[in-house]
Amino acid sequence: MEISKNVFLQVFKSNFTYDLVETEFGQAVKMPARDAFIYSCVTGAGYLDNPIYLFTPNGLIKLFYNAFDYKFVTGIFSNTTLKNTPYIWALAKSYLFNGPKYIVPIEFQSEVKLTEYLKSAFSSLKQPENYIIQRIEASKSGYGMEPFLEYLTAEYFKCRGFIVENQIPLAHAIGSPDFGAYGLSEILAILSSSGYLPDCGFHIIELAMIRINRRQKNKSGNFDTCLIVGEAKSGHSSAVVQLEKYLDTGLFDMGLEIYRSQIKPTKKYLGLISIDSDYKVVMTPPREKYVAREPLSKAEYVKWLINYMKFYLIANFSNDEFDSFYHEKYKRSVSSQADIIRFVTHISVETILNKIKELPDVSIK
Repeated sequence: MEISKNVFLQVFKSNFTYDLVETEFGQAVKMPARDAFIYSCVTGAGYLDNPIYLFTPNGLIKLFYNAFDYKFVTGIFSNTTLKNTPYIWALAKSYLFNGPKYIVPIEFQSEVKLTEYLKSAFSSLKQPENYIIQRIEASKSGYGMEPFLEYLTAEYFKCRGFIVENQIPLAHAIGSPDFGAYGLSEILAILSSSGYLPDCGFHIIELAMIRINRRQKNKSGNFDTCLIVGEAKSGHSSAVVQLEKYLDTGLFDMGLEIYRSQIKPTKKYLGLISIDSDYKVVMTPPREKYVAREPLSKAEYVKWLINYMKFYLIANFSNDEFDSFYHEKYKRSVSSQADIIRFVTHISVETILNKIKELPDVSIK
């Protein structure tokens, strides 16, 4: 089962509460602005603010190349400057967090014809930036829909209380997993007691969106530490070899194959996320535990993950606000990436959250 335009819409109808509505493009998925921003971040679907170069935050809200390391990739930070953050974009592109958005699946064979179609539509729409174009590349094996499978997997685990992420940093020699789910008891408990834990789990980029119409809820609970890694394939290739590399690190409690419609896992020690005949996203857990051949320190990885998430919290600040925050501690301005890394890794999650509470909101209408 390829994820065609029709399958795409059926999957949303079967798994989500979003409305399917008629638009100038045909049926589309109507989403609140915040949810649509996360969708674009994960899938790369672009806002139709320009018919040739559609804007997407996908690939821009990044921090590090590798786990256990603090070497910045140009993304959230450019050298010592906060550059690509939801807050900065909210000021520069006000449409991102205002009003509902419409996820439009467009199935196409030719890039040229798609561009011509979008140019024509763009000129006739009153607010084209409220449409997010989901490309479905019918000329490719799997229709180029691996990121959509990553999105479905992330939403599945969000609903089960996990912090989720796609294209996670690990190590160049091992690869970059398509999906990660973190059941981190320490940070979940802190967010819960601070009132920042949503009704269920959340995507890691939501840590950078707290001041954008912040969702404060007091919620308590018991959280276990469980780390899951996944690899998505929308064509006919296998995820097994890559998953074994990830599991051999000993950092993850479960490895997941993520396919369109496979019925059962390839190996007993792997779990499976797939779409069944009723278009429902289903999970099959592994039947055996995988024994890592070259285990690394899971405790050190968890420590790094918590620091990693603190950098996402820092993305709630403007550059001036962050420099002021830094100045409070060191009585001088930020002068290097090493300054930022030392500051963030030595400050507590609670301290950052308390400072964010002092920042003015950016409201979503």
